Amino acid sequence: MTIKTIDEHAYEIVTEEGTFAVCKDTLAKFDATKHEHGVAACGRCGCCFTGDCCDDTGCEHNHTEEYGGKACLHACHENREGHECAFCHLAFDTNEKCHDEILADLKELKAELAV
Repeated sequence: MTIKTIDEHAYEIVTEEGTFAVCKDTLAKFDATKHEHGVAACGRCGCCFTGDCCDDTGCEHNHTEEYGGKACLHACHENREGHECAFCHLAFDTNEKCHDEILADLKELKAELAV
């Protein structure tokens, strides 16, 4: 795997489904064995993507973002930068092929960086 850097915050992975940003801090903490579908990369509610405000204490109510959801105080840095975040796709994308491909690439990237 060729490791591509987007900026000081993120790496890039390219899959059949598209190009995704991989937050360096999130990758460092990411454990593929504990990944749960439907949980945002930030570990919060994810209502910033679903549009269903959850009343989580970290959520800013009635603040509409371009995704039609709420603006969470802890929303993904990569999405705020306009990148498609690999971790958010893992959480919310229902395309299982895309999900499996991103997961495999994240494992490979983490292994390459550990060398």
